[in-house]
Amino acid sequence: MAVILIIFALTILALVQPVHIGSFVREDMRLGLDLVGGVHLVYQAQFTENATLADKSAAVNRALITIQKRIDTYGVTEPIIQKLGEDRILVQLPGFTDIDAAKKLVEQTGFLDFREVERDTSGKLVYLSDYLSANVTDFINKKETGNRIFVGEENQKGSSRPIAFLVKDANGLKFTDPNGNPISSSNLTQYSQSPSWVPSRGDNGTPLTGDLLADAQPNLSQSTLSSQPVVDIKWNAEGSVIFDQIALRLHDPAGDNGAYNYQYVLGIFLDNARISAPKVNSSNFGGSAIIQGNFTTDSAEELANLLKSGSLPVQLKKPPLYQEKVSATLGAEFINMSWKAALIGLALVMLFMIAYYRLPGVMASLALIFYGTLTLAICKLWPITLSLGGIGGIIVSMGIAVDANVLIFERMNEEFRAGRTLGAAIEAGFHRAWTAIWDSNVTTFIACIILYWLGSAAMHNAAVIGFAVTLFIGAVVSMFTAVMVTRTLLRLFTGSSLANNTRLFTVSGGKK
Repeated sequence: MAVILIIFALTILALVQPVHIGSFVREDMRLGLDLVGGVHLVYQAQFTENATLADKSAAVNRALITIQKRIDTYGVTEPIIQKLGEDRILVQLPGFTDIDAAKKLVEQTGFLDFREVERDTSGKLVYLSDYLSANVTDFINKKETGNRIFVGEENQKGSSRPIAFLVKDANGLKFTDPNGNPISSSNLTQYSQSPSWVPSRGDNGTPLTGDLLADAQPNLSQSTLSSQPVVDIKWNAEGSVIFDQIALRLHDPAGDNGAYNYQYVLGIFLDNARISAPKVNSSNFGGSAIIQGNFTTDSAEELANLLKSGSLPVQLKKPPLYQEKVSATLGAEFINMSWKAALIGLALVMLFMIAYYRLPGVMASLALIFYGTLTLAICKLWPITLSLGGIGGIIVSMGIAVDANVLIFERMNEEFRAGRTLGAAIEAGFHRAWTAIWDSNVTTFIACIILYWLGSAAMHNAAVIGFAVTLFIGAVVSMFTAVMVTRTLLRLFTGSSLANNTRLFTVSGGKK
């Protein structure tokens, strides 16, 4: 009876309108791009001047995977994320009606890197004023060709946006703004004391970026009485080695008692914006560090979540090259036709089960209704975006649910013919059918795992992933409803007056 109450509660939850209970939100069913349309975005990746074609291709491919993981955490929202040409990325998000919300979702996968102030051959720190000098015709540190960033705010521990980049063309060095537009040197004189930030690298030349992070958690600083929010970060094995090498090179021998000096500072940049520039000291060794800045509790948590989800290996130009809302490829008419087909198919299956298996067929039909509503509840609670592929997975699993009931009822018929009572026939029938049900579902689970792997790793096809996930869920739910729900419903008749009339429970009437 407890099982019936649980399924009944899930049935109500699946059928009612969207609800909001505290932090819990149960939304309407999400439909795929082919059914309801969505937002279409095209981004262009930005590369340094010395990037080769192989570097560009590898960076864009990694960016595709990062965006996919960020948007489609469980592989069931079915976005379309593809590479266009050498440096463009197509993103289509189903169900989005707000372009700005879709852009925010994609663009928040920020590029995190760690920088230090450039030094000349004598070890002297380099500032913007050094490049504003009339006699400078080339980069002071030629190893960093076009990777310099100048920020406009001189607050040593505040966040600041980039004001200029330094690049080189056929005419020599020139300054550009974040959008790539040229900037006159005369407009930068007020920022002459801004340091030249270049990527911080390990001894082998590998830059320290967010890709090397293992974890990031919001916390409260214990160094001050006010306990300011900070973000604790930990590196993976490679990142720990590189970070310790950088910390050893930059750390201030005087520790916290030393004056703030750019010589001992490691700048933390997110999408070219400096979010913090903490001084490195002896406490920063050991593969972990603390990001300090003007954080609130919410902003520290947001940054930690962003860092944990992965940073893009390449920057995206903003705004997108192309953005628009797209209509459904199949549309509302197809949705209505699919619902009609599903209902007609379900009705025919239920009529067959009732006509052939009689009262057990009625119980199986009720279990099939429970199956449908429970699957619907899971799709809404997860939530799963249903495209044509996802709907196909649910329909196939519905056939598996009916097949399990057929196996059980045929075993029950054999028990009735052997002269068993209703209670004994139910228990023996379910027990004997369980092995066949389990074996058939295991093969389905294996097929789902293979399809999911092919869809995510080999083909990067969201429709295949959606089909595999919904088929897997449907198979699990169908096994539960066939074994637990049908069995519980049939047990209600044990000991009743109907239990003596075996004609209600068998095809041929059995043995009285």
